[in-house]
Amino acid sequence: MVLAHKLLEEARDFPRKHCSWPGVLKHEGVHRPCVVEDISAGGCRVAVKSKGLTFNDKVVIEVESRKLRFHGEIRWIRLDEAGVEFLFMD
Repeated sequence: MVLAHKLLEEARDFPRKHCSWPGVLKHEGVHRPCVVEDISAGGCRVAVKSKGLTFNDKVVIEVESRKLRFHGEIRWIRLDEAGVEFLFMD
């Protein structure tokens, strides 16, 4: 398992930074509390109730404490986690 994790990290375009930032994930008028668990220049992993989210959904993630707003697309979903690829930030 450690080797697989290491290979995945090496295959990433951008290094990931662990964090634990509370935020809100917005999708089609629904606002869900979330926690940004790791982040890179290209995307993030969020802990979120994923029911109703699907691959390629466009989402906005707001992290008020950091004054951040990311626009992105869902790239993967596993239980109550999702991977988001950033499209742009404002």
